[in-house]
Amino acid sequence: MNLSNEDNLRMNVLLHQELQAIRIDESKMIVYGLSDKGEAKVPLKANCKDEVYIKQVKELISTHVLGSPGGYPIFLRRWTRMGQSRTNESLERLLLLGESEAMVAVVNADDVTNDIARRAWWAMPTADNARCLLRHDDVVNGKMGKELADFLVEFLPFEEEPQAMIESARLVLQKDLVSDDVRDSLWKKGQRKNALLVGFLKSLPDQLPVNSIQHSLFEEVKSKLEAVKDNVYSDVILRLLS
Repeated sequence: MNLSNEDNLRMNVLLHQELQAIRIDESKMIVYGLSDKGEAKVPLKANCKDEVYIKQVKELISTHVLGSPGGYPIFLRRWTRMGQSRTNESLERLLLLGESEAMVAVVNADDVTNDIARRAWWAMPTADNARCLLRHDDVVNGKMGKELADFLVEFLPFEEEPQAMIESARLVLQKDLVSDDVRDSLWKKGQRKNALLVGFLKSLPDQLPVNSIQHSLFEEVKSKLEAVKDNVYSDVILRLLS
């Protein structure tokens, strides 16, 4: 069974716009498209089971974007033949497939730009994707950096896996993504959720927000090591005792 005439027409109108990304809400049966003009949506009126209808919608999208109804698996095979080259053009096409696997591939690609991150985040705003995107320098230094960091900070109370907490803390503490107040708040929460403190050790080992004094042996050791120049081991000892 094909798409209804109305849905087929509306989907083709949507696809012939200059889209930046596509998102499919399968629970509400709505297709969203992002363009320079903003967000457009096509409410679907299924004429068969929802899952079957969504599959047909994805095949229509894939045929328009890739020339084949196979979707992400077809694109993946092409990547393999091309030595898995992931240019911006390839990522932009993946963003138009409306498939979660394609979005995950985008955020995990090499050298994701701030603009690609903006589109991918609109398409699939999850904590895992935010962490992946904040591993890219262009994203951290761009407008998306603070937005993703704010999301991860707000999501931390709902995070259950210690490794995810560590990685979230490490990533949001990069550069100046969060304010000093947020940083201090995370440190206090780390007294109850120790995993957060590991994130501090990974990102800010020499700038921990604590009041402490140097070790009683610091001056004595320092005087003995003054004659040692450019020695990484003596530097580490002094750093630990400071």
